Amino acid sequence: MADKVMNSRTSLGSDEVISQAVQAFTAGKFRTSSQSGRIATFDGMPPIPWFMLLLTILGFLFCVIPGIIMYFLVIRKMRRFHSLVVTVSPVPGGTDVSVKYPDWAGNTVQRFMNSLPKAQADLPPRL
Repeated sequence: MADKVMNSRTSLGSDEVISQAVQAFTAGKFRTSSQSGRIATFDGMPPIPWFMLLLTILGFLFCVIPGIIMYFLVIRKMRRFHSLVVTVSPVPGGTDVSVKYPDWAGNTVQRFMNSLPKAQADLPPRL
C-alpha cells in the first residue's frame, strides 16, 4: 500500500501546527510515536471491513481451516500499524505543512488540513 502526500500552507506557527496535529490525530484513533518541533509521527491501524470479519467468522463456523486461512491471510495482514507523518517548515508569513499518510486515513488528514487557517497570498514587494 503506497503512502500519499498532502501539502498546504497555513498562517500558524510551526509549534502551533504540531500541537493541532497531535490533538486532531490522537482523537482520530492514532497514537503519537514521536514528536519534535518540526515533525510528528503517528501510528494507527486501519479498520477491518465488516464483510471480511463476517467471512472469517463464517469460516470458523463451517470449518476451522477456512477461518484460519481468512484470519492469517486477510485480517492479520490488515491489522498492522501504519505511520502518518506531519512535517512543518517555517516560511515567511506562515508554515508549510506536509502530511504523508496511508490511503485509508485520507478523510482524517483532509479534515485536519481543512481545520488549519489558510495563509494569505504572498504580495509582491512595493517599489
